[in-house]
Formats: sequence, structure tokens, C-alpha cells
Amino acid sequence: MLKKIVGIVAVVLASSLFSTVRGAEPLLKPREKRTLQVKPAVVLVSTEMNVKWFPGTPLEFGYSTWERGSGFLFRPDGYLLTNGHVVADAAVNNLQAQQELQKELLLKFVQAWQQGQVRAIIEQKIGRKLTEAEYAQLARIAEQHLPKLDGQPVVKVYLQNGKMYTADILQYSAPTQFGGKDVAVLKIPADNLPTVPLGKSNNVRIQDSIMVVGYPGTAAAWGTESGAAILSMESALEPSANDGHISALKVGNVGTPLLQSDVNIFHGNSGGPAFNDQGEAIGLATMNAVEAQGFAFIVPIDTAMEFVRQAGVAPESGPFNRHWSEALNMYDAGLCKHAIGEFDNVEQYMPGLKDVQRLRSLAVGCVDSRGKLENLEETLGTGGMIGLVVVIIAAIGVVIWLAMGRGAAKSQPTVQVAAQGSFGRIQFTSGSLSGRTFPIGKDGLWIGRDASKCGVVLQDDSISSQHAWIVPADGNIVVIDKGSTNGTYVNSVDSPRISKVGLRNGDRVYLGHKGSTFTYFAA
Repeated sequence: MLKKIVGIVAVVLASSLFSTVRGAEPLLKPREKRTLQVKPAVVLVSTEMNVKWFPGTPLEFGYSTWERGSGFLFRPDGYLLTNGHVVADAAVNNLQAQQELQKELLLKFVQAWQQGQVRAIIEQKIGRKLTEAEYAQLARIAEQHLPKLDGQPVVKVYLQNGKMYTADILQYSAPTQFGGKDVAVLKIPADNLPTVPLGKSNNVRIQDSIMVVGYPGTAAAWGTESGAAILSMESALEPSANDGHISALKVGNVGTPLLQSDVNIFHGNSGGPAFNDQGEAIGLATMNAVEAQGFAFIVPIDTAMEFVRQAGVAPESGPFNRHWSEALNMYDAGLCKHAIGEFDNVEQYMPGLKDVQRLRSLAVGCVDSRGKLENLEETLGTGGMIGLVVVIIAAIGVVIWLAMGRGAAKSQPTVQVAAQGSFGRIQFTSGSLSGRTFPIGKDGLWIGRDASKCGVVLQDDSISSQHAWIVPADGNIVVIDKGSTNGTYVNSVDSPRISKVGLRNGDRVYLGHKGSTFTYFAA
């Protein structure tokens, strides 16, 4: 009778524990995750200046003006790309840009004169109405004292956490209507910044999906469009993500390629990144047709790279991206306790990001809402939970042995099985097995396409038949590349491909440059 009772208890306990060892549904939608991944590196670019009217006269007064657009960081040490026309007013070494600026200042003055704004300002300044004779005299003064800059224009770059930096223009190409390629490379004095990965625009095809992220004035409190009136300044640094498709492959008036798209972009989107489905920037949003929506033009990233190379740098990723990606992957896989720590790491590099604060709060809520067994399963991992179940069942077996008076030899196989649960686990964070966890046994874990030889099977052409082997060796857990075609990489695809490397808790393993990815968790 005792044996039967203990057996029932073992079955119920094992069922309860195993019910937590399952693949959770992703917490983020795929497109939501892709957008969150790239958003932090998108910046607001503002070219600001002060202008004097009636300079050098008793009537002199001034005003401030600005040109705003978008941009994106491609190196963690503060290099970014935007459109040339966004920063043209501050291109002081470009004669054509400065001539156009003078024309623009004069045009604004003439428009203000015609609309009566200049007369109203002067009357307010002197405290009375102008006579017609005085107004005519004012016109003659204006002809001799044209508007001019008060100091040099300044390019300011605003990050999403509210930080502002003054930027230097390293490379500048004029807008396309003036015979340029409309690209500028800027540098701000900061480090450990988020970046976006750059793709290849010559791989773009008609009807490819794209996403443009930036700061359209119609969706910002600083904009002049009607929609801006309902928005708060608190959301001024929250970029917008618009989806569309490549509708045509065109050639610009200077003979370089242009991508045409049906994505909706507006004034302020200029210079913002256009992403492909892999989250790679394939161009810079440049302009849209004034008379009709759904006709936008994008400067290809391959064109922008000409100026990046002239600046003497190359695209690069940094620690922010590594921790941000890990935090998103952990949260998406339901590893909320682990995700909280990674969100805290991200906060160290770029404090005050709203997306980080929001997702960390959700991760805390996730942990608080789960049962103790679910949180225990995350702490131990699937392999650890299986090991715990085996140990408990083994302990129950010992109780049965003591109760029934059986020999110790019969419990030995259970002890051997329990020992197999002590080698850790891997958790896939991308690819077809994303969210799945696999324990590592004493004989190791084979990964590849060959279902007859591998414990983890990936039906992906970039994965070799027997791609990699994770196995206990010399007191460590090592990953061994078994001569795969596309290689195996640890923590970065930019690092050399490995042949045999010992793994540490939290190491991320890439199967090829664009294959599946998993994280190793020690027992």
C-alpha cells in the first residue's frame, strides 16, 4: 500500500514540475521586436540658427529658426548619417549651401513683409502705429540692411533619452536638386551608443517590404502641421515607424540610383533609416511627392557608404546593442527574471530610454504574475528542472526502497540519470526554434540538419548536416564546430569563426552569420 501511495505522489509531483517545462509563446510580435531592436539608434537632427532683421539699425531685432530631420547612428562612438539638405544651412564650407541659405533668409523676410508681419513687429517695438510715410521709409531701410545670420548655424542631435549633442559635419553632399547625392556624415562626442546594422541596397527588389523610422513633423509637437497640435512635448523624441514597399528602382538626376516607395513619409523624416525585413538599413528617406502621398524616394545605403568611407570609418556595433538584443530575446522567450538584469545593463549605457523602462516594468510584472514553479523553471532552466524531477523521483525511490526493504543496487540507475542533468542548457533566441530550450547531456548535444544524428534539428540551408557539437570536456562545456560551411561564432558574428571554445554562462552562439542563435546557460 505504501509503495502505491508513494508512486501516485511521484506521478503527480512529476506532472506538476514538467508542466512548467514547455516552450512559452513569444511575448513580442515579430515586427514589434524588429522595430524595438533598431529604434534607439534613430535620432532627431536639428539645424538651428539666429537671424537679425534690420541689422545695424535702431530697429534691429532677431528671431530663431531651425530645419529638422532624422538620422541614425552607425558606430557606437557617435558617427551618424542623415540627408545633406537637413544640415545644408550649417555647411559653412560649401559656397553653394551658404548662397542658398542667404536666398532663403531673404525669401522669408519678403514673405513676412508681404503678410504684414514685419510692420506689426516694428509697431509693437516702438509702441505705436506707423504712418504710411514711415512705412515707406522702413522699406528703403530694409533694402540697405538685408537679413543676416547672428553667429554660425549649429547642428544639434537629440537622442531618445533627451540627451543633446552638438555635431560636426564630416562629409556633405548637396541636395539632389542642386546636383548632389543628399548625404551627410556627422559626428557627436559620445560613446557606447546604439547603432543600426547596415545592409546592401543593391540587393533590394521591387515589392520588398520596408520600414522607415524617423521624426515626421506631422507627428511631433514641434511640427507645423495640424496633427502636431494634439501632441505633447513629452513625446517629441518618440520616433514613428511607417511600413511600405519598394515600388520602383529609379535613377536620380546625377546618375545615381534612387529607390521609390509607397511608404508615407513627411517633412522631418528626411535622413531617417529605411529598413528591410532583416532590420538592416538599406537607405535614407529623402523626399516625398508634395502633390500625392505614396510616392517617396530613398537614397540607397550603398550611395551613403561612399561618404562613410571618405570619412575614414566603417560601420560597427557596440555593447549597447549586445545587451539590448539579449534583453529583448530573453523577454520575448519569457525569461523575464533574466531579462530584468539585461534591461538594467542597457540602462547603464543609455539611461532614460522609455522603451527600456517600459519593457523592464513588464518583465517585473511577468515575474510577479507567475507561480513559484514557473520562476523556479526559469532559474534552473529546462535541463535543471528535468534534473530536479529526476532527483525527486530518485528520492522517492529511496523511500520506497527503505519501506520495502529492497537492495540499494536498484536505485543506482536513477542516481546515474540524475547526474545527467548537470551540464546546463541552451535556449534558442532566433530562427525556427526560437524560444525552445534543450538540455545538454553527458554525451553532449549535436546540432544540424541531419535528424538521424542530431538531437537539435534545424531545417535551414545555412546550417550544415552536423554543424556543431556542445559537449562536456576537461571539466568545461565546449562548443565544437564540425567543419560547417557557414561557421560557428561566439558572442559576435564579427569575431573569428571558432573550432573549439569553452562556454561561459550567458554566452551567445551564432550558427552562421544569418542562421539560428542560442544562449548557453550553465547548470
